[in-house]
Amino acid sequence: MRFATDEEIIRWDELVVANPDGGNTLQCAAFAKVKEEAGWNPRYVIHELDGADVAALYLSKKINFLGELWYAPKGPGVATINQLQEVARDLKANTQGVFAVKVEPDIVSGSIREEDLESLGLVKVRNIQYNWATVLIDLAPSEEEIISSFRQKTRYNIRLAERKGVVVEAVDATEANLAVMYELMTVTAKRAGVFLRDKKYFYDFWRGHAAANCGQLFFARYEDTVVAGAFITHLGRKALYKDGGSGREHTNVQAPYALQWGIMQWLKAHGVTEYDLHGTPPANKLDDEAHPLHGLARFKTGFNDQVVEYIGTYDLPITDKYKLWTKYGERLVSGYAHRIKKELFY
Repeated sequence: MRFATDEEIIRWDELVVANPDGGNTLQCAAFAKVKEEAGWNPRYVIHELDGADVAALYLSKKINFLGELWYAPKGPGVATINQLQEVARDLKANTQGVFAVKVEPDIVSGSIREEDLESLGLVKVRNIQYNWATVLIDLAPSEEEIISSFRQKTRYNIRLAERKGVVVEAVDATEANLAVMYELMTVTAKRAGVFLRDKKYFYDFWRGHAAANCGQLFFARYEDTVVAGAFITHLGRKALYKDGGSGREHTNVQAPYALQWGIMQWLKAHGVTEYDLHGTPPANKLDDEAHPLHGLARFKTGFNDQVVEYIGTYDLPITDKYKLWTKYGERLVSGYAHRIKKELFY
């Protein structure tokens, strides 16, 4: 394990795409810059494994009295238990002043035993990213094959939106467009009763990813009014439905369906073959109407009814101070961030 050179950081996204997992947008340089603005210190690390090097972005934050906490969002980019074992050994041996590392590699749950993860010293904790359970759309087939794979109701709604005159377009991340997008998200968050980060965080995120050519803003318009919007991040062959929102009016024109189909067409034309719709309930909770993601799940599973579940977030304790973190520290810093600073800790 070593820190990346300046030259490697310049071409960081190229290294991430070459990882065994094919790369993840939350490991890219643009995301690192956004989180740096939010108070995290990016650590660009190269794990020199036996057979496959892994470029891993760790976000570091100093926690009073404990040391540094490291977090690898949707990483490190390993694909097997053996690679994860090598990374865990690396981190335990080479992280000075770090009391714990949070990891959440995109390894499919069920492909690896819980006891094997525990044998590496990993501790299962609350999942941070929503898409530990999610729907993936395969964009490799033809457009006709892709849309034919959707549920009949989803295909109907896409065509209804088109007949109603809904137009989907990729738009620039201008100040005016970002303001429209944030307002759509605000309306959606209030409707769903969920917490929304402040405007600056999203503006920095959208501008940064658009400028790095790994993010794109989309609008769905009806009668010259933007009725739905989405921001997509993409890296290599993968893309993520990062943010979305829709207004209260004109819900009968089914703009969100047309919007997602337009996004898929755009991504396919730009070489993306895997599109992550960013979070559903786990497969055994899809029919639970009390689940907070139930409504979104009905929408997303119309495009693919197979839910993929990853192992989610694990802690790798490095020092005995981890016990204080689990008993007091994490609850205190997360509560302070949410109640006092009105933001999310991670």
